[in-house]
Amino acid sequence: MTSVAIIGTGFGGLAAAVRLKQAGIQDLVLFEKSSDVGGVWRENTYPGAACDVPSHLYSLSFAPKADWSRRFAPQAEIHQYLRDVARDFAVLPHIRFDSEVLTAAFDETAGRWRLTSPAGPSTRPTS
Repeated sequence: MTSVAIIGTGFGGLAAAVRLKQAGIQDLVLFEKSSDVGGVWRENTYPGAACDVPSHLYSLSFAPKADWSRRFAPQAEIHQYLRDVARDFAVLPHIRFDSEVLTAAFDETAGRWRLTSPAGPSTRPTS
């Protein structure tokens, strides 16, 4: 059984995973419905997709990026940054790709989260 379940591998999911690992928690899994990390920066690929604030604000505090190609980085560059973070901080082995979570319900009696995916139910502790 896994101690921590994280849903999604966008900025929030990857940042949570890295910080948990840095705190010594290695027993974690990230559920990602796609076959790649990136969240909205993976999904939104329309022409001209880019951040609307200066790019340096898209750097995580523990993984600063000073060499953005433009002040308002394009979608592909931000997506690659997230791929790099997942690789550089050894989060990839913790990710279950192509694993969509359909429901998450807390079982008060068992003190666990019950996650459901197309593959069936899974139980996760509260921590």
